[in-house]
Amino acid sequence: MNLTLEAILPAQRETGAAVGDSVTAIQHQDIVVAFSALMASQQVAVLHMLYPRTDARTHRSLGHLVNALHGHGLHRVAELVDQEAHYLVFKDPTEAWRAMHEIRHDSLAIGVHLYYKGKTGDAAEAALDLDAHRVH
Repeated sequence: MNLTLEAILPAQRETGAAVGDSVTAIQHQDIVVAFSALMASQQVAVLHMLYPRTDARTHRSLGHLVNALHGHGLHRVAELVDQEAHYLVFKDPTEAWRAMHEIRHDSLAIGVHLYYKGKTGDAAEAALDLDAHRVH
């Protein structure tokens, strides 16, 4: 895939302006979507972890989630979640699918967003589900 800078930058809102044409703003989501699109042929999935900073309940939820992930054999994922890693990058769609569902089922306080093949939301989940359950 030949990804250009223009492909990930949002459309310029100013037209005809000579000064400032070389700068624009992007959000972290633009970068992660572009990364997942670039890695689409390798089936790389990115889970963006959301750790709220509220109170002791969040830390109990984190500990519970880490223990649950260990219990399901996702030891490396558990270590990274325990370190509050913000992005988990998976080379295996099956493991990404398992981790995403365990996180969703075992924690109400910690959220997760999926980026896969340049997609987010339902489209990313459908693509990951298809690849994770494909018979090899």
